[in-house]
Amino acid sequence: MNHNQSGLAETRSLMKSLKSHKQFELVWRAMRGPELVAEYKFHPTRKWRVDYWHNSGVAIEVEGSVWTRGRHTRGSGFLADMEKYNALAERGVLLFRVPAHEITLKWLAPIYDCINRGGSMAYLKLLKKV
Repeated sequence: MNHNQSGLAETRSLMKSLKSHKQFELVWRAMRGPELVAEYKFHPTRKWRVDYWHNSGVAIEVEGSVWTRGRHTRGSGFLADMEKYNALAERGVLLFRVPAHEITLKWLAPIYDCINRGGSMAYLKLLKKV
């Protein structure tokens, strides 16, 4: 194994040891992504939050337990998430869902690009910013 392969293996090992939200933040910073608000409460009467929020109307959820039948993939949790996601859509928010087991450029680059293009025009229109 050469030096580059060794460094890559060490990086992968480090990433696996971090919690998914820390992984997300590390990769996002490395991409020089715009500032996001963590645990953003978006609804005036419900306790709903999104994992990350950008003021252009872009929300990000890091979805855990995709393969292990966790809360988000079982009946009641899945239905609760649908209600929350529909409330975001009603507000014109673009929601990106990222699997916790694969926090990579494959999933984060489209979010970065969307924000840099201005985010959600529907959301901004509702706020009268366009």
